[in-house]
Amino acid sequence: MKFIMKYLPFAGIIAINSLAVAGRFRLESLKPYVLAISAVVLVNLIITIAAKVKSYFNYGISGIVILGAFSVFLVPSLGQIYLENVITALYLGLFSVALFPPLFKLDPFTYEFSKKNYPEAITKTDQFRKINIIINYIWAALFGICIVLSKITYSDDGGIQVIVSSIAPIVLLLAVGIPVSRKLPALLMQTTQGERLHFESIKDLFEAMPFGLNKGLAEGLDAIIQFHLTGEEPTDGYLTIKNLECTYTDGTHPDPKTTIRADSKLWLAISNNEISGDQAFINKEYTVEGDMTILLKLGELFAPSNEAEEDIKQRPKEIGFEYKTFEPGRIKQIVVFDGGPRNTEFSKTTFMVKHFCRGAKSAGAEIEYIKLKDMKINPCTGCFTCWTKTPGECIFQDDMTDLRLKYRKADLIVFASPLYIFSVTGIMKNFLDRIVPNMKPYMIIDNGETRHPHRYPEDKEQGFVVFSAAGFPEVEHNFDGLRGMFRCLHSHSEKASLMGEFYMPGAELIAQPVYAERRRRVEQACYNAGEQAVKEGQINTGLMQTVSDPEISQSKFQKQTDYFWESLDGKASYLKNCPALEYADDI
Repeated sequence: MKFIMKYLPFAGIIAINSLAVAGRFRLESLKPYVLAISAVVLVNLIITIAAKVKSYFNYGISGIVILGAFSVFLVPSLGQIYLENVITALYLGLFSVALFPPLFKLDPFTYEFSKKNYPEAITKTDQFRKINIIINYIWAALFGICIVLSKITYSDDGGIQVIVSSIAPIVLLLAVGIPVSRKLPALLMQTTQGERLHFESIKDLFEAMPFGLNKGLAEGLDAIIQFHLTGEEPTDGYLTIKNLECTYTDGTHPDPKTTIRADSKLWLAISNNEISGDQAFINKEYTVEGDMTILLKLGELFAPSNEAEEDIKQRPKEIGFEYKTFEPGRIKQIVVFDGGPRNTEFSKTTFMVKHFCRGAKSAGAEIEYIKLKDMKINPCTGCFTCWTKTPGECIFQDDMTDLRLKYRKADLIVFASPLYIFSVTGIMKNFLDRIVPNMKPYMIIDNGETRHPHRYPEDKEQGFVVFSAAGFPEVEHNFDGLRGMFRCLHSHSEKASLMGEFYMPGAELIAQPVYAERRRRVEQACYNAGEQAVKEGQINTGLMQTVSDPEISQSKFQKQTDYFWESLDGKASYLKNCPALEYADDI
């Protein structure tokens, strides 16, 4: 019934046009027909208004029909013009219903059609209104063009003229208007700034999510996210994100990539940004099974575009340093000096080094791994006995005697130290201080640098690589002290040259399951670096930058880190909540 009420005025005006054309626009002979059709349209309009059926098209076209009837009976000269231009009058009515309502702060006519395709959570937003106004005025422009097309003279033949002038506007609307109405809303949803939606229910949430996918961030994503929600709104359903499209399906998927189990009230609060999802997860208020990395993307994937843009991730700068290269196959013997105090399963620095060694070993290198915390190394007293009374020999007969020899004989030295107050650990600093006997006290100047000559001229040239992990999410200004120290070692050493630096910011995150993708990238970059150093005698800086990329914004890092520390109580709690890093410990 509503369909008839909405579109009867169209049938009426088409009927008037057909009669006018068939009767060659004779006013007197058409009056009874115009009266009858107008009366039907008028009654339909009254019924439509009484039934509260909102349809701008109905109102606009009904107005054109009724005004045309008045002109036919009351102002014959205007009535004759109306009968000769019924189609033009039709597009004038359509142009009016598209142009004027928004000017008077009324809903655009496109609401009538577009609301059917979107859930209420979206249709009540300002963003949806902005999009509809844009499309509304596109249609207004098209109707305006149709007015012109209906008046152009196409042929001297009256029949052909009527046909072409009627068809040309229809072709325009079908070729331009319909595709615009179908494709432009989704595009504008991605490009126009919108507010964060507020959902009244889980049902509203899942109905709206497919329309809120940020396609710029969903590039290459292929995931099935299963939800098992309990409580006030028990819900089983899953999102499918693939080929930049998102769909929601009720039920349980046989093989989801990620499964989220939560109380429905909690998940609604998280979705409405009333509760931090990160904090709730850290506090174990909901659980995630399978691929947890989707949690890092879920909020951004469905956040308003302006919020996603504000949360820009910090990227490492280009490395402007010329690292040492050797001929391929030159590096065969590698010794690692690990200055970290932690056990290997919790050390992020050791994690990197172990994968570097795996890559080097796969390429044929022999590796000796030395954990300095297990060695007896007395601190240097600055007595200079090793330079004067007993050249090359320290006053302490501890493990450093053997370690200095291993240091000298290696083709590649690996220094591993977590960042402690913007430099190396005390263990590593103690070790480096005790290498002084390998140098002579004299001074030489080489390439503008004053340095000590190497004590043993028979020693071959060697390379060294540095690994360090830190808690802060930036490389710049945090690793400057450590970097500066090892680059000075490079510039002031006669035999040892820097081949690569691997500085990992935000290191504590990589042990968490939600950061598994970043962990895999770091692991692969370190492995490739070790393999490349042995096979090619050099290390690609791109591998270093992969390790240095925190893949998280400063603001998100700050919030997640603060939530984590708030949830802990002492060292035992830290070790319990910080997962161990897994790798083959066969180096």
